Parts: sequence; C-alpha cells; structure tokens
Amino acid sequence: MTKYIVLVGPAGSGKSTLAKALWELASSRGPKTIIVNFDPAVEVLPYDPHIDVRNLVSVEDFMKKGLGPNGALIASVASLVNYVDEIKSEIDKYSADITIIDTPGQLELFAYRSSGPVIINTIVGEDPAVTLFLIDAPFFEDPLSIVSALSLSSSVAVRMGLPQVNVATKSDLLLPEIVDELIPRLSEEGYLESLIEDVPRIDYNIKLLALHLAAAVRDSGFIGEILPVSIYNEDLLKLVYAKVLQIVSQGEEPSIEIEEDEDAEYGRG
Repeated sequence: MTKYIVLVGPAGSGKSTLAKALWELASSRGPKTIIVNFDPAVEVLPYDPHIDVRNLVSVEDFMKKGLGPNGALIASVASLVNYVDEIKSEIDKYSADITIIDTPGQLELFAYRSSGPVIINTIVGEDPAVTLFLIDAPFFEDPLSIVSALSLSSSVAVRMGLPQVNVATKSDLLLPEIVDELIPRLSEEGYLESLIEDVPRIDYNIKLLALHLAAAVRDSGFIGEILPVSIYNEDLLKLVYAKVLQIVSQGEEPSIEIEEDEDAEYGRG
C-alpha cells in the first residue's frame, strides 16, 4: 500500500519544484518514493518522473483537432480516464511507500471540472492520501487575494474529498511579519475580516462578499494551519513532510520514521 501526496495549485505556484524537494527529502529518509507527472502539456520538469502521462496522451493531438492550448489540456486530462488502470498498475509495480502526484496548473481541472478529481480518486482508491494545495507567496500580500486563494482551495477540497493541507509556497520571498504573524493568525476569529476592512477604496458589495467568504472558510475550520514552505529552508520542508505523513498514517503508528524538528522556525528561507 502506497501513501499518496497530491500537489494541486495555480500555474506558477511551485508544484513541480516542491514535488522534487519532497521526493528528495522523503528518499533521503529511507521511504521508497516515486513521482507521477500528471501534466500532459508540461515541456520541462525539474525531476525525472517515474511515471509520465505524456507517454499516454498527447496535447498536440487534441490541438490538431482544432482545440486551443487550454481546451486541449482539459480534453487530454479527461482522456486519461481510459488509462486509469494502466497508471495504477505502473504505480503498484514500484511498491513505493510514498507516491507524489504532480498535477497541471489549470486549476479548473480540480476546482470545477469532474475529470481531475474522478481520475485521481480512482487511482488512489482506498489507499491513504492527502492533497497539498499550494498558495503562491504574492497572494499573502493582499487580503482580497488571500480570500480568493482560500476560496479556490476550499473548492478543490470539496471536489477532491481528501484531507487537505494549505501551504504558502516561496515563503522566502515574503516579509518576516507576513510569515511569522499574518499567516499563523489567518484562522483566528475576525483577523482576516479586519484585514479586509482596512483595504482602501473597495466597492461595498465586494467587501461584503469578501467578508462573508472569509467567515465561511474560517467557521468551517477549513483554513486550519497554513504551512509556509520554501525549497531553500529545509526545516520548513521537514514540517510539511511531517504533517502530510501524519495525515496519511491515519492515526496509526507510521511505518516511516518522522524526525522531530522542534527548533524549526517559520522564518525566511
């Protein structure tokens, strides 16, 4: 039985880079770990995938049928439903402890369309799995962008139906006060709303909508603990790794050892 870590997030949020970093960290600690590239349109990857859906479907073939780049990607991912058994069989052959799935940046595949969640959940089956939703650093510099990102994240959580951890990627690009104070306080009652109230020159109806969305994601307990992460900060990577491993271990004694990093700080990378 493998444990799945599914990376989801907007284009440019650092999914492939984080996938590589988590693979290297996990592998260095002993667990056999593999990466599945689930993006049929990606041209360059920072890692050599163990399983690559580009060998199964071609975005170019769909573009030749008259679809644009985005439509061709959506169609090619949807067509992967025909290869679910083959992908699952290839994963099983590795007998890996951990399988990392790196998904495309077209977030609508997982937030709005059924193809992404259906295929991923079919592959995962009854095995333990967790979704890592990546929120790019610049989103945390503006309260309205924070609400927007958390709304997208909540949509993915509802559609995927898996335990989910929100991570703030590229945290080394953020000011220390954002990493050390703002992000940890986002789940605090009224805090995000206070940030929205301070936004200058905002339409009343937009402000009201943002306030309701902020309250909804907080009251549902969805915000939870947002983990800053940077590929340049090993302590932060270890914290994210330990968190997802704790979740996929489902309260049992994990067969994979987790080192305690009590001195890790949420500082700049």
